[in-house]
Amino acid sequence: MAMACTGGGLIVPIFLNGMPVFISNDAYPIAIGTSFALLHYFPVLLDVYAHSDILKAVVTVMYEVTRAYVVVLFTSSSAKAISASLFSYPIFGPIVCGAISGVGGAFMPFSKGLDPIKDGLDYKMLTAVIGATCYHIFISTSLSDGCIEAKEKAHIHMTLFFVSTALFQTFGFVLKKKKD
Repeated sequence: MAMACTGGGLIVPIFLNGMPVFISNDAYPIAIGTSFALLHYFPVLLDVYAHSDILKAVVTVMYEVTRAYVVVLFTSSSAKAISASLFSYPIFGPIVCGAISGVGGAFMPFSKGLDPIKDGLDYKMLTAVIGATCYHIFISTSLSDGCIEAKEKAHIHMTLFFVSTALFQTFGFVLKKKKD
């Protein structure tokens, strides 16, 4: 469960020669243990979640805000840790690290292999790749020149993108054509 909850925080620090997040931050094991205990000893909470749109929305927003934070954190930290090779700044390394940080848990344990993408990419995988790419290119190029607090604004935009996509996915706000 710890690996599935913090997969990106395990894989990316290993890539960057760092400390996995659930070892370096005491809040993660406490949160994971608490969520496990609540769901194990009070399984009725899953039924409440399944029937409460308000609770679904709150949990979705909290999850996506945290996921956006993780993607921004690992995209920017890997941009600092990876040296430039062909271009004036590293391009693909930070994007890959940011994308993996947002969905690494889907591949945990590693014995799953590539089964999570057998039927195509999940919306979380797509948003992680798009978010890491847009954030990294915006911050690393002249696109952010002249923008006051560019990193914070890019982070907010990515968070709004993650939250809105997840809410659309959760509640099925899909525009359908009317049949005549």
